Amino acid sequence: MARHRALLIGASDYEMPGVSPLPFVPADLARLGSVLGDRGFDVLVVAAREGGKQVSRNFVDGQVTGFLRRAGRDDTLLVLLSGHGVHAGGRDFLVPEDIQEDTHPFESGCVAIDWRAHLDETPAARVVFLIDACREGIEQSSMGMAGVRQWGRQKTSAALRRKVAFVYACSPGQYALFVRPRDTSAEPVPGVGPGETFSIFSRSVSDVVAAHRGTGDLDLREFQQSVQDRVTELHRAYRKAGQPQTLRVVTDIPAGDLRFLPPSPAAERPRPDRSTPPAAAPPRSTAPSATRTAMTAFPEPVRHRFRRIVWRRRALVTLLALGVLGAVVWAIVTAVADGRDGGDPTAHGPGSTLSAAPDASASTSAATPSKGSPSPTKSSASPSESPAQPRTTVSGGSTLPGCTPGTTALSVRSVHNSYGPGEQPRMEITAKNRSTADCKIDLGPRKAVLALSKAGEDQPLWSSDDCPEEGRQLLRAPAGDTVTRVVTWDRKPSAADCASSSAGSAPSGTYLAELSATGFPKVQTSFVLRAA
Repeated sequence: MARHRALLIGASDYEMPGVSPLPFVPADLARLGSVLGDRGFDVLVVAAREGGKQVSRNFVDGQVTGFLRRAGRDDTLLVLLSGHGVHAGGRDFLVPEDIQEDTHPFESGCVAIDWRAHLDETPAARVVFLIDACREGIEQSSMGMAGVRQWGRQKTSAALRRKVAFVYACSPGQYALFVRPRDTSAEPVPGVGPGETFSIFSRSVSDVVAAHRGTGDLDLREFQQSVQDRVTELHRAYRKAGQPQTLRVVTDIPAGDLRFLPPSPAAERPRPDRSTPPAAAPPRSTAPSATRTAMTAFPEPVRHRFRRIVWRRRALVTLLALGVLGAVVWAIVTAVADGRDGGDPTAHGPGSTLSAAPDASASTSAATPSKGSPSPTKSSASPSESPAQPRTTVSGGSTLPGCTPGTTALSVRSVHNSYGPGEQPRMEITAKNRSTADCKIDLGPRKAVLALSKAGEDQPLWSSDDCPEEGRQLLRAPAGDTVTRVVTWDRKPSAADCASSSAGSAPSGTYLAELSATGFPKVQTSFVLRAA
């Protein structure tokens, strides 16, 4: 029988000078282990070794390798790694507790986050890695190694398989923050007591798993969004500097198809007591009813004629009732339409306008309103905007305030996780306005620069600002909502200033998409170009 199993490993007791201990990691692992156990996981927590031995590189490698090898067929595996982390040579590493300052190169003494050979051999159906080690710089409220410039550009093409996903606690260039005992929240945080210390990411994972008890299984997309929301909530509650860390998911399957948290145990339902026989049903009466008695008083032909009359009357009453109901509904609809349009069925009134969809240029991009926002074919006109303007596009002279990094978050995602030969990759660039007022933002190719590079390579293969076919894409970001621009890549390399680029199209493999906009943190996603 398929099982759900979890391996939680934390490195916290560092002795090397310059590498600060992480005393909250054992409590993080214990908390997560408890909620996963309640959810139905078999959990193995490794926060410290017996006999005072440190969590070494060989120990971590052995634990993860054995965990993958001993999995049963169709098992679901969850592996959490927490501690300091470094990125070097295009690979990601967990810093073990016994690292020595004279180790050179430094990463040679660390744990490579790369078990691709064992992932290829494990009989498990699903494997999800939670990496709470994307730390950069050792600071008072963050975890990491000094000098690290980037996390997460590992060569994942071999590991990106149908049953594997990596969930990173933050994106490149960000810190994975934690809450110290002396930190105080701006307002009470549900579920968090005063004086608690924890990693924001690990605590958010625990809170999300605990909060979804009894609501069915979670897929990877729902999990990512829920954890991100909790990370943002904790970041703001404890007034951490900068933008909240942004989760990054690397996988080669649709996130909605990967369900790795089992349904919570159903509430116990009262069961019948099998020890006592069920009460016998009351005997069915065989006495003729009054109607049947009255009917039998008539001869057979009269009884048939009587039944036909009754059914005809019933049918007539039903038709009359339906007619009356239809008239009432029509009257209500007409009244509502008259009230909305001022009584003129051809007018749309001063508060709304019919607008054409934004120009979806077939060359590279199209702007679209977010899911759940008002339809682009009928929208309320802002006092600062002409009613003739489409909902998502605004003019250069618009008086709408500009969206700022403090109130707006940018993200990028690939429409599909992989693309076959001849399929053109499509990236969605999304701006989420968290403020209470509409704002405008330029998501055009020069302001929101999208760069695509092959995994493991430093130079982009294609960049939106090399030779843009369009200029500004000034879009309205509704209050508390999102606006999205879709960019289509023709799989051909680009060159600066529209210079001639190398012939041919992009080879198969894993690609990273990085979005850069002035003042906003860089965000990334990944996708795969499949071979023929």
